[in-house]
Amino acid sequence: MLTLEEAVPATDYLRSQTEVQHTHLGGLATLAVGAACSYAFPRKASVPWFLFLLLLLVLGPLVLPRLMPKGNLSTYRIAILAYPIEGLLLGFIAFMEIWKVMPLDLPGLPSLNAVFPWLSVFFPVFYYVQQFPNWRRRIQRQSLHATQLAMPAPADYVAQIEELLAPALGHPPTYEDAWAEFTTVPATLKNWKLYLQLDAEYHGVWRVAFNGPWALVAFVDGTRVEVVKRGELKIVADDPQPGRRKSLCLLRWNKNLFEGRITHDNFLKILAWNASKGDAPERRPQPNPKETDDSQDTMESFEVLPTGDDDDA
Repeated sequence: MLTLEEAVPATDYLRSQTEVQHTHLGGLATLAVGAACSYAFPRKASVPWFLFLLLLLVLGPLVLPRLMPKGNLSTYRIAILAYPIEGLLLGFIAFMEIWKVMPLDLPGLPSLNAVFPWLSVFFPVFYYVQQFPNWRRRIQRQSLHATQLAMPAPADYVAQIEELLAPALGHPPTYEDAWAEFTTVPATLKNWKLYLQLDAEYHGVWRVAFNGPWALVAFVDGTRVEVVKRGELKIVADDPQPGRRKSLCLLRWNKNLFEGRITHDNFLKILAWNASKGDAPERRPQPNPKETDDSQDTMESFEVLPTGDDDDA
């Protein structure tokens, strides 16, 4: 088993590697094809045409990344440059499609024919605002990734980290699995307004792979992986109870602080690992409301941020 000193540099290397490999140009390719089609094809608006264009713009970024090879540093840098180009392409498509429904023959409102095309400006503006945090984060981390990947890869250590993390990235954890999971918000459709906030963090399912005195916390796709020492994965849950689908919680590890949701079983798993003292990960205790309450009292307290209503109660 790797020591903490061996695991940290290997995990840092793997984090840079996975973040670079997950970059792709699917969005740029989709918008380029959409712009070409919008310019070359139907000059009049029609329902079939709009449906085709909508499906192209929605499905393209979902399908193309699966068909493209893994990214590299060049792809990562091109993705940074693609940000302003993608906004311009989106505005061009909107402008072309708006003109296809012109003129608007509305009695008494002839001025709309001059104003309506300017609505196309809102599409790139909205795109730039929404994608700005991710673009800024890529710029900030570009030199770090380049430096990290230029160093000799600790191949054997990285392979061991990948081997430990791989099972946790598959199916959701069961009672016997040596990993846990939690979800950071936005988690449900009731939190849809959170998707509109300028937030560069990933939200969704995270996995925790226990390994004795340290653990790996990673996003479900294998990115954002970090080493966490025992006791440094802090979690405060809002009244966790057996049988309850999910409870609101606040999670903190390393430099991260998230609001989220967690099931009672996963809460107990993380609590048991934090409390154990041996090198081997301990099995989580059987669900017991009294044990849960006692264990909660041993956790280091910190200010609980507002998490909203629990829709999973």
